[in-house]
Amino acid sequence: MSVADASSQKPKSKIAFAVIRMPDGTEHEIPLPPKTFSSGREGYYAQIPGFVYNDEVYGGQIQIWKKGEKGEKA
Repeated sequence: MSVADASSQKPKSKIAFAVIRMPDGTEHEIPLPPKTFSSGREGYYAQIPGFVYNDEVYGGQIQIWKKGEKGEKA
């Protein structure tokens, strides 16, 4: 199998991952499961669990979605 063949195959997992790199270089990997947003758009979403950086607690959320036409509203 060539490299081109391997890159054209569908991914084995439907979960995307985001890496947050803090100013000191510490990294936090966040799994993003698939989500259909209320707008109908398909994408990925996760609440970020709390983590400590520089003696302060951080949290948040990550949303990414396909650009273009909206899907059907849920």
